[in-house]
Amino acid sequence: MMHCEEQDLRKKSKDELIDDYIELFDEHEKLKKELRKYKNPNTPPSAHSHLKPDATPAGKKHKRGAPAGHPGTNRQKQAADEQRLVTQTTCPNGHADVTVVGSRKQQIEEYPPDIKPKIIDVIRHKLQCAKCGVVFWAKDGRTPLQGRFGMNLIVMTLLLKFVVRGVLRKTAGFLEYGFGFKITPASVNAIVSRASNAVQTEYDALTQKIRTARIVYCDETSFSVLGMKFWVWVFRTDSDVLLVVRHSRGNDVPKEILRIDFGGIVVCDGWRAYDCLVNASIQRCWAHLLRKSFELSSVPGKHFHAKLKRLFNRVDRFNRKPRTEAERLRKYAQLTRGLQELMRHYARYPECEGVANYVGNRLGEWFTCVELEGVEPTNNFAEQAIRETVLVRKIIGAFRSMQGVKTYEVLASLIATWSFQKRDVGKELTRALSTGMC
Repeated sequence: MMHCEEQDLRKKSKDELIDDYIELFDEHEKLKKELRKYKNPNTPPSAHSHLKPDATPAGKKHKRGAPAGHPGTNRQKQAADEQRLVTQTTCPNGHADVTVVGSRKQQIEEYPPDIKPKIIDVIRHKLQCAKCGVVFWAKDGRTPLQGRFGMNLIVMTLLLKFVVRGVLRKTAGFLEYGFGFKITPASVNAIVSRASNAVQTEYDALTQKIRTARIVYCDETSFSVLGMKFWVWVFRTDSDVLLVVRHSRGNDVPKEILRIDFGGIVVCDGWRAYDCLVNASIQRCWAHLLRKSFELSSVPGKHFHAKLKRLFNRVDRFNRKPRTEAERLRKYAQLTRGLQELMRHYARYPECEGVANYVGNRLGEWFTCVELEGVEPTNNFAEQAIRETVLVRKIIGAFRSMQGVKTYEVLASLIATWSFQKRDVGKELTRALSTGMC
């Protein structure tokens, strides 16, 4: 086969060989450009698991299972609401002469076979106060003042839409097939919009909590809105998640959300939009830096990556133990000097120059996590929080109205916050909606 290919090459003229080389080079560059969409410093490895090698250790033959101390998946038995006897009068071969020779107990959890919506006629009194003269409609905290949908139905619709990630049509279909409740996608959309308006006050309070937080982890990802490129921004603390959708990826968004005088700590990927927060302390993401240096393929580049990784490990080891303020300041100065020397040395190599400049442009922002206690060296918190939005983008493709944008940022923020706080999302939705709608 190889001999035939060599003969074919010998038959070609110089111009034909040049044309073949140009064609192969163009195809090679095209493939590199396509691969760069998936493997680049701004895309975490978890986003392209199909490019990962098999992680099964060589030589390990035993069955993979849960780690030691795992609680397991067996459910705890509860008090039964019903007893069911399972017996037969014939054997599998059809003989009727059977006797009981033993038994075993089993507990199952079940839903009723037919869960149907309940129709409730509501008579609401209009009242007047004899002392102040105010006229008002009676409230009971569980019956919405407007609309034909009850609180439980609204909460179920929101859970399907935001937790199960159901599109409008699928959400309507599930309510019909699972609960015998016929509803149009337009009505589902109306429920979501009304719920968003009802919890707006809680969303505003969440925004205020983010503004007064000590540490905020920030990230952004693109999202199509009415055919235009918008950006979903996430601002996350240890317990709260705020999502905003804006047409801009510029510094006007951090100014709007955090305010220009924000004096806390911002952990980000180094995007220049955060430079406007002049009073804030910035921690740049080491995960982004190490992904950049990992792409260096030359011998100096590999050495550069190894030394950066070693520096990151030193940061990790230092932060594992409680430290005094003086210890932190000394370590910050020491690590910053070491990084500066590393950057100067490897900036001499053409392939390493880009990464070295990336480090040197914000030299004082790589070890804020050492100088100040409780700061993460990576922006993984924000990337984890925005991952749900990336999945939603893959499912729906785009927002098709500005009202949809508003409902998403309000409800997705609150549901994500309650989830991170390990709270019951259904109960929290009921509480928040009852306050705003009932």
